[in-house]
Amino acid sequence: MQDPWNWNSVTRVAFGLSLVEDGSPDINKYIYVTGDKALYQGNFYSDKAPGMTFSALPAIAASKLYLNSTVKNYRWINQRGNLTPFFFFVTQIATIATSGLLTALAALALYFIAIKLGVGLGGATFGALAFGLATPAWGWATSFFGHASTTSCLFLGLVLILYLLNTFPSKVRDIVLGFASGALLSWAVVIDYTSAPVSAMISVYGIIYAWKWDRGRFFRVFMSAFAGAVIFIMPLLLYHYIIYDDPFTTGYRYHTTFEATKKGFYGISLPRASVLSRLMIDIRRGMLWYSPLLLLTPYAIYKQFRLPGQKGLAILVFVITMYYLIWNAGYIYWTGGSTTVPRFLTPILPFLCLSFAVLWSKSGNYLKLAMIILALISYFVSLLCVSINMYVRLSEEINYVTQHLIPKFIHGNKFMISYILRLIIPSIDVNSQMGLLPLYIFQLVGLVYIVLQIRKAKIENSHKISQNQ
Repeated sequence: MQDPWNWNSVTRVAFGLSLVEDGSPDINKYIYVTGDKALYQGNFYSDKAPGMTFSALPAIAASKLYLNSTVKNYRWINQRGNLTPFFFFVTQIATIATSGLLTALAALALYFIAIKLGVGLGGATFGALAFGLATPAWGWATSFFGHASTTSCLFLGLVLILYLLNTFPSKVRDIVLGFASGALLSWAVVIDYTSAPVSAMISVYGIIYAWKWDRGRFFRVFMSAFAGAVIFIMPLLLYHYIIYDDPFTTGYRYHTTFEATKKGFYGISLPRASVLSRLMIDIRRGMLWYSPLLLLTPYAIYKQFRLPGQKGLAILVFVITMYYLIWNAGYIYWTGGSTTVPRFLTPILPFLCLSFAVLWSKSGNYLKLAMIILALISYFVSLLCVSINMYVRLSEEINYVTQHLIPKFIHGNKFMISYILRLIIPSIDVNSQMGLLPLYIFQLVGLVYIVLQIRKAKIENSHKISQNQ
């Protein structure tokens, strides 16, 4: 879990607890523990899109039931006005059930669809592991921000479309997967408003490539996807109407803390070249410092574009990437607060890693070695962020990776992992690498298993070739 005091996650959990306990969408009881709030007609509400809270409601309700049966007289806020470990417990369960679970599903889906697209076992494995462990997606999967869930919904929606485009017709499958793809692309918007253009891009991509189908199958999939999209966008419109008396008005219009969101289009104006470059190479939060593997992005997309049958997908990946870069460069709060990375760029990561899967399959040994080295460096930096904190409050112009994260990690000062483990086992000594030992063991066993499976598949494939000859 990342920084459970952060306003962004607190306001979402507060909204969920208000719904579960009081059946009310206001967060009036929590106005002193979060600045992410909107004021409308005398009541305070979460300023965020409601999708993360809606997604986590079962987990929040289950957490509360568990606490009711095991703890007496617990509180969410103590007498000093601070959040309690019980509130953080709910946050952690909600994070696992949303950001964590959906990111894991997206990584598996990346592996699956890469195999379907013919990149081979090695390429699919590299792409899935790169996304899950060698990009900031790992860190945001442990945070109750909306980025990981939005990312996963967008990518899973595309994966279902790609699967339909690469399989034979089946009425039941067409209807179910068509509905699911529309639902996922709409739910991404319910979680994060800024994903709406990307949902539209993916939908247009699907329509263009499905147009070659016979009319019966095309309209069957189209109408089921349309139904899924309409049904799953309705909670957002109803939420806006119930609170703000307008289905198209968001909480950012009535924000009480960040007034600049009321300028331009919710704080978004023309992109600035200086910000665009800082998103990539800024010593404090430039994306390339946190995932050097992304240095290969232009070449990966180029190689994908050159492959037969991959041009459209490569163009889609490029357009999605440019969209997020452009709007982030035009946003007044482009840093996303004191985060270690440009968090608004998170949704581009699985799409880029799909391109990396393709690149791997078309690379020689030297390029593969370079990709492995960059991925390992990226993995190490992601490990630093996950175990220490994705949200770092530093104002100095220093390199966060080399001057903050690495020294803290070496000295065993792993902030968030230490805090969470002490909540579970108060006597544990986590000011050493022992605090991460379970993670190291699990990942080492996983790596050995993956290597053995790839080796086994290669041996079986060579036997089949020999028998055919």
